[in-house]
Amino acid sequence: MADETLELLRRLETKLSALLVIVVDQYLRDTGLAQPRPRSIDRMLVDAGLTGSEVSRLLGKTPQAVSQALARDGRSRGPRSRP
Repeated sequence: MADETLELLRRLETKLSALLVIVVDQYLRDTGLAQPRPRSIDRMLVDAGLTGSEVSRLLGKTPQAVSQALARDGRSRGPRSRP
């Protein structure tokens, strides 16, 4: 029971983090306070902790479409995207 509650809290935290990332990114762009680097919504959600399958369900895409978007976004960032 405690493990299920902990897992639920982790999933909620991840989704709240994803929402915060999107809102802050849009706020910075709208106000002109900063110019965040261009990232796809797929990349922002994955960076916030969601899995590719969660992103595909949220955005109504296939998992393959999410993978392709992440691959395109990774290539556009250049060599620094590699660990």
